[in-house]
Parts: sequence; C-alpha cells; structure tokens
Amino acid sequence: MTRMKKQRGFTLSETIAVFVLLFWLVSYSWNAVKLVSCDFASPYKCEVVHGVGVIAPPLSVVTVWFDDDED
Repeated sequence: MTRMKKQRGFTLSETIAVFVLLFWLVSYSWNAVKLVSCDFASPYKCEVVHGVGVIAPPLSVVTVWFDDDED
C-alpha cells in the first residue's frame, strides 16, 4: 500500500495565486485613490482611465499606471 506524503506549506501554484491576488488588490486600491485625486475638469482623460479601472476591476492592473492630472 502506498503511503501519501502529507503536504506542508503552500504549493507553487497557490503561492503564485496569492501574489497575483495581492498585486490585483493593491492595483485596484491605488487606482481608486488615483481616481479620487483627479481634478474632474476638462480634459477628462484621468477620470475616464481610472474610472474604467474601478468599474472593470481586472483592468485596474493596467489603468493604475496612467498618469493623473497633477503637473
């Protein structure tokens, strides 16, 4: 009879999944902060880009890297 080895700790795929989830949560949160910091005046590029990232959370990983209105 084969004895199964008990797993201790996380597997590589579980560790990667945790890091991806943490990266996504930080990106989403920071994207929301950047949306709030927009000036909501013409031109509306900042508001649209960061608003899309807040409405469609998977896109926040990309939209968080766009600049905001501050000069």
